[in-house]
Amino acid sequence: MGVRWVIGNGGKIWFWEDQWLGNTCLAILFWPLYVINEQHGKTVREVWNGEELQLSFRRGVSERIMGMWEELKAAVESIELNNEEDHIVWTYSSSEKYSVQSLYAIVNHRGVVPIFVHAVWKLNIPPRVQFFLWLLSNNRVLTRDNLAKRRELNDPTFLFCNEKESVTHCFFQCCVASHV
Repeated sequence: MGVRWVIGNGGKIWFWEDQWLGNTCLAILFWPLYVINEQHGKTVREVWNGEELQLSFRRGVSERIMGMWEELKAAVESIELNNEEDHIVWTYSSSEKYSVQSLYAIVNHRGVVPIFVHAVWKLNIPPRVQFFLWLLSNNRVLTRDNLAKRRELNDPTFLFCNEKESVTHCFFQCCVASHV
């Protein structure tokens, strides 16, 4: 999670098991083919020579699985191997290099990346909406957790689901948001 392979010569990347083509590994995308395939644990270079996909299967396939095979071949044919080494990149930062800060941002915000606050002022929207988005991005909306910092509250829970009310819960996680 958080890493993907960039293909070079294909010598380090497992064809089925590693994430190198798309957002997930090919074993998950093409599970019916993976199950009957005989080349588990092989590298990209061992099954793709740049012209032909060299995979064999334990049995014949149905028309639906044959369609998956054609789709897999088309995806792999778009890949060109070169003389560079395969390498891993970190997907949670624009520099593609791991940093504690980028991991913390993902863990702390549960995958919700905070908006770029300065961009709010450049949007062509009413000023009151800009101001609200600025309050939201800086956790300054008067939710019950923020009010509790100023004075004592009898009930810190959210009205609709009885969990602690916060900006994150109200605007990004709440059960009510899924019904709106």
